[in-house]
Amino acid sequence: MHDPDRPEIVRLRAELDSAWKGVVSLGTLDGPHRDRVVADMRTVVPDSAARAARAVGPEAVVAEIGRFADVEVVTSDPTWPAADVWGEVLSTAAEAARGSGERVR
Repeated sequence: MHDPDRPEIVRLRAELDSAWKGVVSLGTLDGPHRDRVVADMRTVVPDSAARAARAVGPEAVVAEIGRFADVEVVTSDPTWPAADVWGEVLSTAAEAARGSGERVR
């Protein structure tokens, strides 16, 4: 079991929480703005996961990411594939943590 109070895990959790909130609210943005925010998430979250994995080990980081994989993604815009984007962000973060091409769940 990993220590959920380690600063690296707390930072990762904050990034994941922020990204989740962003994904569920992005349906209201126009395409170019939304694309820019999604690109940022696809960079920042995996970077945070990789840094945390170097500090506390990949297993703890992947476990934390897994907790967020169970969070429901609901958006007010039915045309916005929020759940798919969220899944991609989490998978990329898990890959970065593991340092390989494996996917989460």
